[in-house]
Amino acid sequence: MIIAILGGTGNIGKGFALRWGQKHEIIIGSRDLKKAEAVAAEYNEVLEKYGHKRCITGTDNRTAAEKAEIVVIAIRYNQLAPVMELIYPVIENKLIISVVVPMEKNMCYISPGSNYPRTLIESKEFNTQYFCFSIPEAGSAAQEIFTMIPESTELVAAFHSVPAKKLANLDMELDYDIGVCGNSMHSKEIVFDLVRNISNMRPLDIGPLETAGMVESLTPLLINVAARNEMKDVSLKFV
Repeated sequence: MIIAILGGTGNIGKGFALRWGQKHEIIIGSRDLKKAEAVAAEYNEVLEKYGHKRCITGTDNRTAAEKAEIVVIAIRYNQLAPVMELIYPVIENKLIISVVVPMEKNMCYISPGSNYPRTLIESKEFNTQYFCFSIPEAGSAAQEIFTMIPESTELVAAFHSVPAKKLANLDMELDYDIGVCGNSMHSKEIVFDLVRNISNMRPLDIGPLETAGMVESLTPLLINVAARNEMKDVSLKFV
């Protein structure tokens, strides 16, 4: 398959490119053509070190979407509207996979009457910052994307809980579960196979697109867990 990764120059895009590039043709999409080409060359060098052929190219977002059969949206939420408007004319009859998470960093203000010791509240080590899921009006980023695509285009939300750094480390096996949301079983089956293309990862059917908000909200949860408990790149496994 030909897979375009829009936002492919970012951390999560690198992991997808290196993992799927072992079995599929990958196109890195970016707003910056030269950056996309340079990053694609870098990813190809990594694949070669692991004995795989060079199968990654880089181009602008619209061209990447036009050439691909599957388009992965792996960009920041605030970039969503202009990117979807840009690619709309070239994504008829294609499968879109959304990895987008609308989240923001907040500050927790401690009231003077709280039970926390004042010395702790005033300490620079007392971290009151946290990430939260910023719920879009549509309910989720995926549901918002659904309003921005042609009728013939199918949409699946997935991969929100996979840690980017570990995904990009080909020495690691990822024993994680990946929630998949979508209205078409045909499309979800394709994504299930892409999950299984990554050694030891298991796809789980979460339900229709309306359930995507629950899966997207896992990303800030996992970041908060890792930051506050001296853990790195945590993910999920249902047992």
